[in-house]
Amino acid sequence: MERVFDTRLVMLAELTIKPGKREEFLDYTLANLVISRSAAGNIQFDILIDAARPDEVLFYEVWESAEAQQAYMAWRVERGDLTVLMSFLAGEPRFTALQSIVG
Repeated sequence: MERVFDTRLVMLAELTIKPGKREEFLDYTLANLVISRSAAGNIQFDILIDAARPDEVLFYEVWESAEAQQAYMAWRVERGDLTVLMSFLAGEPRFTALQSIVG
């Protein structure tokens, strides 16, 4: 049986916020959420927080393609947005790229 993968990309970014930076981080990310959701090729972009671990944040993103997500990230780097985002974090984000098997 041939395996077929959906061309859409689900990207998970796991972030840990520095102590004392949570409110500033949330203000920054919420101000940018509309921009992320309106990016070319974006299907869904959510910011998820676990109430039991409020400094752990998950970005859940769905893109039309890996190329659309890569173009978005390149644009964010070019603008300097990732440098600002990293200033709120306790360490490097962990990224997971996923595709669905079409069945």
